[in-house]
Amino acid sequence: MEYEVGIARADEFLDVAALDRIAWPESRDTFIPDGEHIWRVWCDQAVLLVARVKSRGPLTASNEVAGALVMFRTLGHELFLHKIMVHPICRGLGIGSALMQQALDQADAPVLLTVDPDNAPAIKLYENFGFRQRERIDGYYRPHEHRLIMAYEPPR
Repeated sequence: MEYEVGIARADEFLDVAALDRIAWPESRDTFIPDGEHIWRVWCDQAVLLVARVKSRGPLTASNEVAGALVMFRTLGHELFLHKIMVHPICRGLGIGSALMQQALDQADAPVLLTVDPDNAPAIKLYENFGFRQRERIDGYYRPHEHRLIMAYEPPR
């Protein structure tokens, strides 16, 4: 399947919101999807990258959103990588890595992200992109949801 990565268009926010609802595990205890309204704001105000299918493939239509990444500036002038997601039937094709690489290539400040400290594969993946652990925060979201803060320093 061929895909292209680029900045999301304003008319794609509903497709990204739909992807957000299906890209995560079923358990509502571990994930709360972002609503359509916030994806619309992020289309206009944040770095919202999408991977679009270029030809008919496993998705239902040409140019359908197969993956997305949202990153926004913090009050501390760093960038926060809020979410990266890939459609379940498109995983393993390099879409997540392509989204991550494009985001890091355009970063003009340190990039932060959070990850479950028990998610060793994700931590390893982020380390392969140059992220390093900054701190651990227990009870980050809820008392039982701990997170590592990881940071990437772009080359100068």
